[in-house]
Amino acid sequence: MTDEIISKMTADAAELNLPDEICGFTSKKILAPEGDRFIFATFADDEIHCALTIYFHTETMEFKLRQRIGLTEFCLTKFFTQDFSRFRDMLNAELADTLNDLRDLQRGKLNDFLRAKGLDAWAYELPAELEGFELYIKPAAPVEVTNGSFIVINYADFNSNSDFAISYNIYTDGFSGESRIDGAPHVTYAFDAAELNELEGKLKKNLSDELRNIRRQLDA
Repeated sequence: MTDEIISKMTADAAELNLPDEICGFTSKKILAPEGDRFIFATFADDEIHCALTIYFHTETMEFKLRQRIGLTEFCLTKFFTQDFSRFRDMLNAELADTLNDLRDLQRGKLNDFLRAKGLDAWAYELPAELEGFELYIKPAAPVEVTNGSFIVINYADFNSNSDFAISYNIYTDGFSGESRIDGAPHVTYAFDAAELNELEGKLKKNLSDELRNIRRQLDA
């Protein structure tokens, strides 16, 4: 990252006027480069493991917002812009609502796609803790991420930056699983399912082994 970009972003940051706290999220001004990104600030609530990062991306020359829910991160594309004034105005108008929505994700809502799959009536009981992983996202409160995907189950060990998630995608109309071991993603096909009853059978058969395998690799 060039000194010119760093100087420009540092000057732009003075116009953001970010508060110290919004909706229970505490701000931390960074004002420093991190790889190909210049980080303006973060807003985080460590208790619920959620955060928002405000930054400039030199690869695309765009200002962006990146959201973290548990260990899952993705960008909010509606904030993408190369125009700093527009970005500043969007933050002024929408940052509080965006953070409030991020907090509300913990309560989750079922949309029509998930109801059609029967998730609202699914009675399968998941343990609150398994192999040292806590049940962070529950089927009754799924989280929408990107590209038509919803995380419906997530077991996380935040101390080791590791988790296991079951997602449903509206385009493939199916469930799938993915692990993250010390931040590195690992795809597994052991949980691929078209319907909840099929997924339930695979959870009964494979969930404990999957989490145990993650734990074994972390302890190796």
